[in-house]
Amino acid sequence: MKKLFNFSYTILLLLAPICAMAQYKGTASVTQGAATTITTNLYNCTGGRIAGVGTIKASDSSVWTVPAAVNFTNTSFPFSSDLNNVCNGNNYANATAALAALNGSDIVTLDADGEVITAFIFADNYFEMYINGTPVGKDKVPFTQFNSSIVRFKVKRPFTIAMHLIDWEENLGLGSELNGGFAYHPGDGGMVAVLKDASNNIIAKTGSDWKAQTFYTAPITDLSCPTESGSNRLSTNCSTANSSDGSKYYALHWTKPANWQATTFDDFSWPNAYTYANATVGVDNKPAYTNFINIFDDANNDAQFIWSSNLILDNEVVVRKTVAAASKTEETNGFNNHIQIYPNPANTYVYIDLLNHLNASKIQNISVYNLLGEKVFESNSYIHQIPVSNFSKGVYLLKIGMNEMLFTKKIIIE
Repeated sequence: MKKLFNFSYTILLLLAPICAMAQYKGTASVTQGAATTITTNLYNCTGGRIAGVGTIKASDSSVWTVPAAVNFTNTSFPFSSDLNNVCNGNNYANATAALAALNGSDIVTLDADGEVITAFIFADNYFEMYINGTPVGKDKVPFTQFNSSIVRFKVKRPFTIAMHLIDWEENLGLGSELNGGFAYHPGDGGMVAVLKDASNNIIAKTGSDWKAQTFYTAPITDLSCPTESGSNRLSTNCSTANSSDGSKYYALHWTKPANWQATTFDDFSWPNAYTYANATVGVDNKPAYTNFINIFDDANNDAQFIWSSNLILDNEVVVRKTVAAASKTEETNGFNNHIQIYPNPANTYVYIDLLNHLNASKIQNISVYNLLGEKVFESNSYIHQIPVSNFSKGVYLLKIGMNEMLFTKKIIIE
């Protein structure tokens, strides 16, 4: 009877993983246990964590790279420039200093007649950025210490942003790391980005209007907890507890579409990105973020951290956003480099100077409106000075029509 009991117990142990797999009803490939390390460490940084890469075989015999297949060692994929990076000593205190260190060779040209766009990015932990399917910048630090980045490219609007985001892991295949005294602590992700044009206007920022899809979820302790609704891959009902033994954790893997970076890729059915507070992501003590609050937390145009529906368990996420063609007003904000308005405030005359050889014949209309929308001055051709001594004190809008575009400037009359 003792031998029969031991045999039966062994059978139950062997059948347990099969029964667990049967509980899972989703579309992912399922793995269990640790991956085999194929790259010990992609990058060394004093005080940083080991950024390894591994492979693991799923129950359906598919083989997966964890935490993801990335282009970190691909020399044809450009690295981003540094906004703040303690790993190489580029600890810029502000964006002005970081941009001053660049000589223009970092700019990736997609359209020769396009505009230079500057992207400021903080990613936990790693990003690869594509514009219209072209690689324009990847993170210099795959894991830690935490850094922030600048990516510049020349393109015409509209254009499509696609970013591959990775929350790295120390325990490969198990979605976890050593933290808080636990060997298997599920980490968290998060990415924030602000894109500006040559006139320093924000033309895009991360928020819930971006798309975000999950491709790797771990650790999963109970395969009955993940669910799917349409294209939503949900793990919000799954445990995120720390553990001292996660060696049997499960993980879920989905294949990324072949053309996910392309402008033509249809992401309509993808879920919208979820947004997260700074405190939830945990960036309030990270200089790579806090030194640039004026960039990421603009008082009038605040960017938000985005991710999929599960900031903790989803480790590989793709986000996308199409930046629309510039409106006429946005396009003419670039006239700041070609038109000078002074003095401001003014009391007798407001002067209009055309710079950079801008031809006066291009000016079709100059008008001034008060804040009630009443036109108080108009000229149907270029004039150098506008008399304002008879204007009531207050704020006015100076509008200059040029080539079917409209330049608007706020002026103050004292």
